[in-house]
Amino acid sequence: MTSVSTMTSSLDIAQATEALERDTQPWDLTDSPPPSLLIQTPPSPPPSPQLLLQDPTGSGLFEETIIDIKLATHHLLMLALNEFLQDTCYGCQISHPSQVQHSCLLELPEYFFDIYYDDVMIRLKTDRFIPAIRLFVRSYTVDGTGTQFSRIAEHTMTELRSSQHIVCAINDNIVQLLEASRYDRRAKPAMLRMIGNYWAGRHLV
Repeated sequence: MTSVSTMTSSLDIAQATEALERDTQPWDLTDSPPPSLLIQTPPSPPPSPQLLLQDPTGSGLFEETIIDIKLATHHLLMLALNEFLQDTCYGCQISHPSQVQHSCLLELPEYFFDIYYDDVMIRLKTDRFIPAIRLFVRSYTVDGTGTQFSRIAEHTMTELRSSQHIVCAINDNIVQLLEASRYDRRAKPAMLRMIGNYWAGRHLV
């Protein structure tokens, strides 16, 4: 049985997201953050900016293109995580009014993404995954190909797989990537919302 000290409390998700939104108010990435992903995770050392921004595949793409591919990948991964949590939550399936019946509001174990990697990937890698990334990147540059986008996205998810607290890792990386972006970084959250809607099938773009 996993001890409390090794668990991430899902009930604290809202506090973490509220703090992030206060710090990056213009960067609000979701209209209404899903409860299952608003966990306050224990603080972890932020990734090295140099490591986060580097081209993991040696593709020779511009740094801004690498930033955009990783931003899109992180955002879509967060949506896929939420979809997985809701799909496996009995309370969500029957619309139960009691929070106690919602496993998506309970505790997430450490290394949650590694444990359920394959299940999350099934939901993430739809036929709109790479087109959604391409749509985001093409808003700012014509640099790169679908194959290059796919390789960098795969590498990004492999790196995230070892994260002890996946929600915290994604949020920290998104903040650093937006801060490192040189172009339209204040407008990019709106574009991320748009590609998220496209990926989810709510937009036909």
